[in-house]
Amino acid sequence: MFAKNRRQSVVISIIAVFWLGYVVTSSAQFYMNVKKATEDEILRRQQQMQFVQESFIPAVLSDNESLFKDRLESARKIHLVDFYILQKGTDVIAWHNNFNNLDGINVDYQVFNQILQNDELAFRTVKLMDYRFTVGVFQKKNDIMWHTALNMKGLIIQDILIVTLLAGLIVYVFLKDILSLTKILSTRDRSKLASVKSFSKEGLTLLKATQSYENTKQYLEHENRYYSDSLTPAILHEMKSGQKAPYAFQSTMIRVDLNGYTQIFLEKKDEYVTDIMNAYFIQARELIERYNGLIYQYVGDEIVFHIKEGSQNSQAMALACLRSVFKAAQDIEDSLPAEADHCFKVKGSFVLGKIRFVNQDSGFALSGLPLIESARLLSQVDDKASSSATFYAEASESLKELCTIADTKETLLKGFSKPSTLYRAKEFTKVEEALDRDVTLLTYFRSDEDLVYAYEFLTKKLMAGNDSAFFTAFNILKTFKVKMSTENQADGFTRFLSDILNLNRENKANDKVLSAAISLASNFVPPYLVKENLLEQLGVCLEHSDHRVQANAIIVLGDLAKDIAFLRRFVYSKNNRVSADALLVSGKRDLDKELTEKLKEYLDSKNPLFQASGRFVVKSLGEHYRSSDPIFYETNPHLKELLTKLSA
Repeated sequence: MFAKNRRQSVVISIIAVFWLGYVVTSSAQFYMNVKKATEDEILRRQQQMQFVQESFIPAVLSDNESLFKDRLESARKIHLVDFYILQKGTDVIAWHNNFNNLDGINVDYQVFNQILQNDELAFRTVKLMDYRFTVGVFQKKNDIMWHTALNMKGLIIQDILIVTLLAGLIVYVFLKDILSLTKILSTRDRSKLASVKSFSKEGLTLLKATQSYENTKQYLEHENRYYSDSLTPAILHEMKSGQKAPYAFQSTMIRVDLNGYTQIFLEKKDEYVTDIMNAYFIQARELIERYNGLIYQYVGDEIVFHIKEGSQNSQAMALACLRSVFKAAQDIEDSLPAEADHCFKVKGSFVLGKIRFVNQDSGFALSGLPLIESARLLSQVDDKASSSATFYAEASESLKELCTIADTKETLLKGFSKPSTLYRAKEFTKVEEALDRDVTLLTYFRSDEDLVYAYEFLTKKLMAGNDSAFFTAFNILKTFKVKMSTENQADGFTRFLSDILNLNRENKANDKVLSAAISLASNFVPPYLVKENLLEQLGVCLEHSDHRVQANAIIVLGDLAKDIAFLRRFVYSKNNRVSADALLVSGKRDLDKELTEKLKEYLDSKNPLFQASGRFVVKSLGEHYRSSDPIFYETNPHLKELLTKLSA
């Protein structure tokens, strides 16, 4: 899954091999020169020793012992010889050695006029009548080589320094652009590409190719977003599902249509109609997505979408979604000036059935009877003074908790052979009533107003000591995701978190409740609505004694805070979970050497918990960058090192 071979920079490798090769060659040559100089020095000292000995023969024969000793001692002091002894028969006339040990040199010398030597010393003895005159020098080769090398070190240091500066100059002048390009590509910030200047033809070619690639990448990303936005979510969802068309699935098809749109379109200016419809479509889309709806078509003022049948009842979700869309339409109507002279009511219908995803000659499409039936049901609505939802009578049992049936109608739908019973709902259960009756009904209340009330409701339950109601609601709320919202809803969640934090301080809400509430922040506060007071509360949670509270605060701040440098200190937390979450959050912003070294510690740890955490973080970072930044994934050396270690 991950690359196993760690590759080095070819530029650095070439320079390094050249420099290292030169250093090795120069060092070898230096060694040979030192060795030869050492051998020459040993030979010189032996010749010097022999010269001194022969020049002192007249002094020996003169029997002037005082003159002999003085001259010989002077020769020793200037290192012409290191030790000597003059023997007459068995008597010692004069002697000296460094160890002040006569026994070491007072021996019966029998080899004359020859230099005798070993690894430590060399000496020569001459016989003059009754005299035996012996002189010697020390010639410990390693010591002589060391002193010789020290005397010659300036030459090699100067040589290596010149070559090092030359190599550095080559890198700086001719290869700096390539190295800079490599460095930029291995980071998250590609904006610096424009600042790279090239002095070489090769570097300029690589720079232009990289800039062209980066521009093409940005263009393709823009094109991908453009075409993805052009494809409706329902089609895009199926295309990304991995299933091959055609295939069928159970779903509730919903239509919502604006009453009196033709009149508004004919009587109002285009700009007015465009502005008011855009405001409506933006709010409607957000609500549809909150209820897991997938928009299939915009047809004029009509929105066609579906909600797949799953663990939740899709018809109940459809009705709940329509209720929220109706409320959004009513808010738009309430905001209209008095001179607008029109209403803004909508009507909706939904039908459960088999939907097919098919490949047509012009692309992909949805087909199936629910598309036709939902259109037929919508055509049966003749009351344009109020918003209403129309559905088959068979769905009423699953919807009784969410609405009141306003009227029924027996009709033969166009194209069908048997009559159908239709129900219409105009009044809907309020969130206050639903939650007092059953907390699990929160599943069907997802508008901003519903969420604000839910926060207040849950705060009261916690104050009353009812933790079970909170966790029932939490398991529902954690499946919600708010992408666009009002300030009122975001502020409502901030107050909710603040209240729970205060209750926790007063021991009226346990740490598990607080950690759960913190984890919801990313779901309900979009980044553009994050305020300082929310960040301050999360900052307080970072200092909490409970590690779950700390860890969840780190994760949420990673999503909501612009600058997360302050989270770095938690990388070194003694708690496994806190440290791992800090590593993951920080690593997703930028993976540097510091984080890499810490993750390597985790992977090499003997503690299986730390190993597991390290593997989880590295795997998560690999998957994150592979999908979000393929260039960083392929070029960053720190990430490659970790992935290689993970797969080893």
